[in-house]
Amino acid sequence: MKVTSPRFFPITVLVLFMLCSGGESFARGSQPASEKAKVCKVVLDPGHGGRDPGCVYKNYYEKDVTLGIAKRLGELIRTNYPDVEVIYTRSTDKYVELAERGKIANRANADLFISIHINAATNQSARGTSTHVMGMDKSGKNLEVAMRENDIIIYEDDYSTKYEGYNPGDPASYIMFSLMQYAYKDQSMMFAEIIQKHFRSDLPMPDRGTTQEPFLVLWRTSMPSVLAEVGFLSNQTDRSYITSGKGQSEAARALFNAFSEYKSKVEGRANVVMLREAADTGGEGEPDTRLVGQNPDEGVLYYVQIGFLGSKKPLNDKVFKSYRNRVTEKRVPGRGYRYLVGGVRDYDAILKIQSQVRKEFPDAFVVAYKGDDQVDVKTARRRSGK
Repeated sequence: MKVTSPRFFPITVLVLFMLCSGGESFARGSQPASEKAKVCKVVLDPGHGGRDPGCVYKNYYEKDVTLGIAKRLGELIRTNYPDVEVIYTRSTDKYVELAERGKIANRANADLFISIHINAATNQSARGTSTHVMGMDKSGKNLEVAMRENDIIIYEDDYSTKYEGYNPGDPASYIMFSLMQYAYKDQSMMFAEIIQKHFRSDLPMPDRGTTQEPFLVLWRTSMPSVLAEVGFLSNQTDRSYITSGKGQSEAARALFNAFSEYKSKVEGRANVVMLREAADTGGEGEPDTRLVGQNPDEGVLYYVQIGFLGSKKPLNDKVFKSYRNRVTEKRVPGRGYRYLVGGVRDYDAILKIQSQVRKEFPDAFVVAYKGDDQVDVKTARRRSGK
């Protein structure tokens, strides 16, 4: 790391440390008098994109994985909460500046901002999930993730002016950003902890916890905001899981369950939509309460099949058109691969998805699966009373 003045830096750290310690009560004091009563708009921010690939391992790019998870999450929110508006900072493979991502959320007057990323490390044994909010612990430790995510601003013109003197690689710049009086820190941390709870229960990855870090993408968001790191692309186990359709769908489901729990807490609702797999009973002593459908068959998910191919295709292949990175792959032994959209428990909801999908795939049709086994749609509907 480059430090411009050996004498200045320790003094800077000491002064900033004191200001951070003394400013904590002021930061909380600036929080709005009452929390927002509704969560009606959520901004989903797939990290990186375009000329910025994020982490790269062989033919796997962070920007593709984050987009796949974000689109799946958006579909789950729209299906289960039709009253919630879902806004993407990007829905295609394009570059969006870090500052612009927050501005998109602010212009929309959003109630929640979720930035999705995949981690990386030189130590290839490092793995697991973590969730971060704007700030910094008072010791100034654990900067590695923020440094990697922030330093992509070198792709931007005049970044020093745009980010008010921020200097990539300079520790003083990172600590400076922890001084900002972030009005939604408490709400953001509450949501971060909820996310990690669902990551622990829903994903086969270690829990790396929640931290406060000076992320530029969260710098000026005027709503509760988090940055979630879903596994390590540099780790073989995490990479195999998170680059698969199954892994991305399960990551989206975990984030959806966290969103649902947070929404219920903010709005004071008794009902929480929890999406579970067939073998999941909903948690010890905490049964699922769904707001969509009537008596759904616990083991069945409905999809829309958009294609059947004899050979395997990458999930971001152009053959999937606007559903790139949004399809789920199901292998048919000895025959080929089905490519599906959706994965919802309510039959009426899948019919709505089917009507949208048929605009691009006129022959698309509804199928039902219990785990990896296809089941008859009529039988599934009969069991669910639909």
